[in-house]
Amino acid sequence: MHLNPDDGTMTAVATVAAAPVQGAVRRREKVTLAGVVLVISVAAFEAIAVATTMPTVAHSLHGVNAFGWAFTAYLLADIVGLVDAGARSDRRGPASSLVGGLALFAVGLVVDGLAPTMPVFLVGRVLQGYGAGALIVAVYVLVARVFPEERRPRVFAAMSAAWVVPALVGPAFAGGVTATVGWRWVFLGIAPLAALGAVMLLPVVRTAGGGSEEHVRRLSTGGAVVLAGGLAVAQASGQRIAWWSPLLLIGALLMAWLPLRRFLPAGTMRLRAGLPTVIVLRGIYSIAFFGAEAYLPLTLTKLHAGSPATVGIPLTLAAIGWATGSWLQGRPQRPDQEALLRNGFLIVGVAVAALVVVTFGAVSMWVATPIWMLAGFGMGLGYPTVSLVVLRLSPEHEQGANSAGLQVCDVIGGIVGVAIAATLVTAAGTSHLDLAMRIADPVLATAAIAGVALSRRAVRSA
Repeated sequence: MHLNPDDGTMTAVATVAAAPVQGAVRRREKVTLAGVVLVISVAAFEAIAVATTMPTVAHSLHGVNAFGWAFTAYLLADIVGLVDAGARSDRRGPASSLVGGLALFAVGLVVDGLAPTMPVFLVGRVLQGYGAGALIVAVYVLVARVFPEERRPRVFAAMSAAWVVPALVGPAFAGGVTATVGWRWVFLGIAPLAALGAVMLLPVVRTAGGGSEEHVRRLSTGGAVVLAGGLAVAQASGQRIAWWSPLLLIGALLMAWLPLRRFLPAGTMRLRAGLPTVIVLRGIYSIAFFGAEAYLPLTLTKLHAGSPATVGIPLTLAAIGWATGSWLQGRPQRPDQEALLRNGFLIVGVAVAALVVVTFGAVSMWVATPIWMLAGFGMGLGYPTVSLVVLRLSPEHEQGANSAGLQVCDVIGGIVGVAIAATLVTAAGTSHLDLAMRIADPVLATAAIAGVALSRRAVRSA
């Protein structure tokens, strides 16, 4: 039977026929969002719990001398996991990286919870790091495959909000469990949640699409290990206050340079317009924000005699500011992406520069709280926007590689930011911390202001 295309009945029938399909799509999106938020929340709780319990763990396992390796081992494995998952997601789809990453993450937690010695505990940290790197890349690819572009901002807003509860209750939770039933249950208690996240997302990732014959593998596993080693040494240079720290940083960055050039999109080192510059913007955000944040507790402790509980308050409230900014960028009537990036950089730059006032003893240490909450708000505007632009500009067969590159730039930015501050503190000496931070904070703020200029080049040329 022939039907007139202008027939209203035909339109109604088509609408009714499409309704179940639309309902199934929305249910799939809701399940995906719930699973992603759970996964991010678990990762957030783990990060905060480890930072809280590590002193107790090191003492209990007689591994105080290996304290730093608990974090370095995680970082090394995390970068290898990022690179491997980027290639695997493009080649086979996100399923194996997401489910496998969550499984390794959970196994690592169990190994740590049962570890009889510090070396065994470090094995667990390696498993956690690799799993975390794999799952975050797979989550980005999954978001790109499941959600249409107009709904992705809300997804990233929810991912940012998933850090708020862990930031607020994580330290108290981990401390309470450690003091009552023991530190081992901090790790063992989180492991089932990671397994639950895998179960929730398994049906979704099976239908999220496979890989492509056109997949791009920019770096081998061996290259990833070299890159991870270089970045780990660079991080060590930022954690040790010594005269040789700047030399160590330069050597480490040279070690990472060659694999990094192969790993990132062509033209990244030259700030080529479009995707390469967008990926660099993530690193610039991390330089400014995490570089300043690393030395904020020390500043409040040394210059204002702040207690461990009080100096952490600005960092906790920054997570709320971050979630608020991310919610704002996720609104249906949100500003254009260039404006979000530009305003995010501007707010972060102003907030980082404003930390200089806290270096004066006559100024209350509590001034740092609204300043750093404002910095978190700026990060919430711009940080997820970078992710959205990268996914928009990435062909499907490069979503994994570019998401991995984004995360690696994030790590590099944090390392460089901390190293900049550490170098200046070393030069001035800890007895002149106030002078060092009066130089370091404006320098870090300058990086954010450079991001303001690059935002237009990155987005408009795309």
